[in-house]
Amino acid sequence: MNDDTTSSDVNGNNRDAVHEEHTGQEWQQLNSQQRLYLLSDFCKFSLPYTDPGNVESWKRINGNTLYTVNPNLYVKDKKQYALWPYGKIARLLLIWISTQVMLHKADNLTLTLPRSLNQLMKEIGIYRNDGKPNGREYARYRMALQAICGMRTQVTTYDGDDENGMMAGKNLIIADTYNLGWGFNTIGELSTIIINKSTYEHMQHSTPLDAAAVYLLTNTNPIVRGRSRGQDLDLYCWLNARNYSLIHSNSHQTAPITWQQLANQFGNTYNDLHDFVKRFKKSLQNVQMVWPELNVEIIDGQGIILHRSKRSVTAKRKPTGN
Repeated sequence: MNDDTTSSDVNGNNRDAVHEEHTGQEWQQLNSQQRLYLLSDFCKFSLPYTDPGNVESWKRINGNTLYTVNPNLYVKDKKQYALWPYGKIARLLLIWISTQVMLHKADNLTLTLPRSLNQLMKEIGIYRNDGKPNGREYARYRMALQAICGMRTQVTTYDGDDENGMMAGKNLIIADTYNLGWGFNTIGELSTIIINKSTYEHMQHSTPLDAAAVYLLTNTNPIVRGRSRGQDLDLYCWLNARNYSLIHSNSHQTAPITWQQLANQFGNTYNDLHDFVKRFKKSLQNVQMVWPELNVEIIDGQGIILHRSKRSVTAKRKPTGN
């Protein structure tokens, strides 16, 4: 394949269907391939796949780095509740926010939501065949947005031994302030998210993703065989970030990454590690269907090695002089 080949060659006209609403200058700057983006830190660990409930925090481990996510807490009828970002919708909304920043549509840190849920669903790649969204769906998306805006992620890395180790850390906050009264009965009212300045700057260096690949991995499609799970998208995002690091290093492959390390990172919801490995391999097959050039070596009984691969997203062309 030449450098202009994208995932649309795998799935026919799906790339046009993914962002049929996006035309004009904002997409012209993306060259021939339609890109989405995700804050790189969120490529390196997995959000919950289901609602964790009223727990204090959610932790994931990536090598020597610990990611601790705290939910958005609120009180209703004198009882405290936790709002968690989880599942496909939360993941797609995080991609949407990062993409709006990269497209400079979050002006002066302020991101204005579409006036209708139907439009937002189209922009994140979810399509309906049965009319307009209902009140239940508005509540579901509003709660997902509230969860994202209120969550706090602590990233802590420790290198070295106990006596001479170096600890580095940062706190990620998506929104400084937000107003989300947006819902089924408030169509036409503007809802806004004022993105945290530090996070906004991090988002300027988000990991690029292929829109068609994201669409296929998060929708039922014969190419990826059956209903997708969040792990498919998580794996695709993580491999993009790891491969980008390989391309910009002197290494041509990663060190072996064990199955236990992967289970710690992606969240082993199985009692037996063998079951996690079986599901992980299926997710990897799905990712390779939309990213054929991906070169991952499976070491039976151990884990995987990622070899430097052709990018999932075609590199942007540098401007040339006249």
